[in-house]
Amino acid sequence: MTARAWIHAFLGSRFLRICLVGSTGFLVQTTAFQILGIYLQIVPPSTAVLIGAEIGILTNFYLNNRFSFHDRQHNASYVSRLARFHMVVSGSVLLQYVFVFITERQTSSQLLITGAYLAGVMIGFAWNYTFYHLFVWGKKEHREQNTLPVTLPK
Repeated sequence: MTARAWIHAFLGSRFLRICLVGSTGFLVQTTAFQILGIYLQIVPPSTAVLIGAEIGILTNFYLNNRFSFHDRQHNASYVSRLARFHMVVSGSVLLQYVFVFITERQTSSQLLITGAYLAGVMIGFAWNYTFYHLFVWGKKEHREQNTLPVTLPK
């Protein structure tokens, strides 16, 4: 494969699209977290994690549905996929919440609280990426009915 073909394939890859959408969601979530929980201190930082996460979840779901996984056939409704998406990312959100909650109980340092938030985000990325493929936008298996398994001669 030539370098040009490789670059073209990478730019059109689902992985890159997911990364771009995830980056957008991360910026949306982090902006809400920083404004509500750190700068204006309207709510505690751990609560701002949850509010920002919900805004980010809705943003990511919409963009992934329209951009990253638009080519997939779905047996489940839009609302069902949104519910699955919430379930998938809830592990990441829970990590972020716990990290920030524990940190804000130990210190008032905005830097440490933000660091705890970022640690939860980084750990949750691998979880989210994996389960997007397996659970939310999984490929529908096409099996022919009434077929026997093929066995190869020894």
